[in-house]
Amino acid sequence: MRKNILTIFILALSIINVVLSAIIIFAIVPTANKTNNLVNRVASIIDLELESPDGSKKQIPVSDIAVYDIEDKITVRLKDSEYGRHYASLFLSLSINRKHPDTEKLQPLIAENENIIKGFVTEEFSEYTIDDVKDNQQIIKDRVLERVQDYFQSDFVINVSFGNLISQ
Repeated sequence: MRKNILTIFILALSIINVVLSAIIIFAIVPTANKTNNLVNRVASIIDLELESPDGSKKQIPVSDIAVYDIEDKITVRLKDSEYGRHYASLFLSLSINRKHPDTEKLQPLIAENENIIKGFVTEEFSEYTIDDVKDNQQIIKDRVLERVQDYFQSDFVINVSFGNLISQ
């Protein structure tokens, strides 16, 4: 009789152990996985500031970059603010990747399309007030660069620079 009670006791403890293990597997493990996924997403967002996760932004040596300066000064009327009308005056430069396959074919077209590129700059600046231009200068550069790349259907232009930017 004593052996039977001991066997029943061991069997009961084994069943309790299986039930508790199942609770852990179905209740705690999914929560831990969700937490792990959240931590991974936050870590990838932080890494975006350092480098692109897909590696699409590669470093181009300075010797492979040509600068195309648009000689005319661009004057843009900014969006009206509560203080009245304001203007921005600037020079525009495009940085071009010399090693890009499209450079030889498309670089001569930049001179022919200067007015269109100036139009992109004018349209982007005209969406901001004088205070917003100072705060969003990088956003404006990125949008102008994107529009130039879309226009030429190539990414041989790698950067847009505004020289002597004066807002008044």
